[in-house]
Amino acid sequence: MENVQKPKVGAGIKTMSIIQLIISFFGLWSIKSYFVNNDKTNAALRTLNLPEVTNLSITIGLVFSIILAVSVILILKKKELGIYIYFITVVANIAYSIVSVGFNLLALVSLIISVIMAVLMGIFIWKKKEIFSTETKNIEAEH
Repeated sequence: MENVQKPKVGAGIKTMSIIQLIISFFGLWSIKSYFVNNDKTNAALRTLNLPEVTNLSITIGLVFSIILAVSVILILKKKELGIYIYFITVVANIAYSIVSVGFNLLALVSLIISVIMAVLMGIFIWKKKEIFSTETKNIEAEH
């Protein structure tokens, strides 16, 4: 009987996943603090001539954060579904951000960071594509 080691998720995927999970955690934390202090937050935004934050936009942000966290966990568990969920959610989050906020400086920085993280995650996943490919899993199952 051969001692076959299963391929591991690379350091790049782990690093990007940890960064994404930390960002999701801080997003969830800020959403919690918004619901506690929403009047103060909107008053501060008004003084800066920024649009107020609505409960709908906070809820949508919460949903995106949760879905991204789940997809990252699936990626770490070497599930191909996690990759699809991750990239669909990133694209949907970027599209929603552009539609809801428009192009201001803060939104542009957030957009650039989201694109860079998605591209880096894509590169690292591409380098380890044999882990996620269903074709190689089927071939391994036959042996």
